[in-house]
Amino acid sequence: MPHISVVAPVYNEQEVTLAALADRVGAALAEITTDYEIILVDDGSRIETWSAICAVGRTDPKLRGLRFSRNFGQHPAIAAGVDSAAGDWVIVMDSDLQDRPEVIPDLYRKAQEGYDVVFVNRQERPETALYQFCAGAFYRTLNFLSGQKYERRQANYSIVNAKVVEAFRRVPDRDRFYGGTVRWLGFRSTAIDALHGEREYGRPSYSLLGRFRFAFRLIFGFSTRLLYVAIVLGLCFSVVAFALAADIVVYKILNPSLPLPGWPSVMTAVFFTAGITNLMLGLVGIYIGNLVEHTKHRPIYVVAQRTNANE
Repeated sequence: MPHISVVAPVYNEQEVTLAALADRVGAALAEITTDYEIILVDDGSRIETWSAICAVGRTDPKLRGLRFSRNFGQHPAIAAGVDSAAGDWVIVMDSDLQDRPEVIPDLYRKAQEGYDVVFVNRQERPETALYQFCAGAFYRTLNFLSGQKYERRQANYSIVNAKVVEAFRRVPDRDRFYGGTVRWLGFRSTAIDALHGEREYGRPSYSLLGRFRFAFRLIFGFSTRLLYVAIVLGLCFSVVAFALAADIVVYKILNPSLPLPGWPSVMTAVFFTAGITNLMLGLVGIYIGNLVEHTKHRPIYVVAQRTNANE
């Protein structure tokens, strides 16, 4: 059994990136132990990516790969790697080298202080003032709606011990998001600060739309607060409706001979209320749809191939 397992999801990365990842991870782990393994999980990439994993694996006996039958997503890839990891400690990181492997010894040393989970707070990311403002507003909204406490400087880069890994594997959720699930498990955790690395090859695979989709899946997967928001909105609109009805009654009592005005405003209110109603029904429908997906008991990923240096 290795002392440390390093898990990295891979999507459309080049061989030069994966070779550099293996070399830098190996050099960083040399300060801790020579008993380690690197698990690269190909999330349905182009065929060249799997060939690259196999090529790097042939030169590094500590590296092995898993290949999905199709693209399932970054977090199912992390789950597959964690499920396959055999180490006393498991490190989860991105494969694009923005999670700098040189931080691994610091993560490990912090964990030895008695922590079960240690995340990395990314420092000095190249961000504009507008991006920082939007990201701050986004994470405040996400934390409120999801019921979690997400630190926007943190991603998946972390180290967890075997206790956390075993608990993580027992979570039956179909949307087993790594960071949210690990935080939900409730083990003793902390974070360290580390410089954010630069992507040396290729382009990021996460688009703005992809980030929003991920955020919505987090919200629906970890909290029912949106349903309570729907109830509060419904109560607010009911109060406004009663107030407008009272105003109409008072107006008619004071002006019995005058016709009731406001046809355009009435129709606007009707359409607006109908829109809000449909929106709330849509939210409820999404939760019901998630329940239906969970009752199917489909696996969150399908591994088509495995490889290591001996295969």
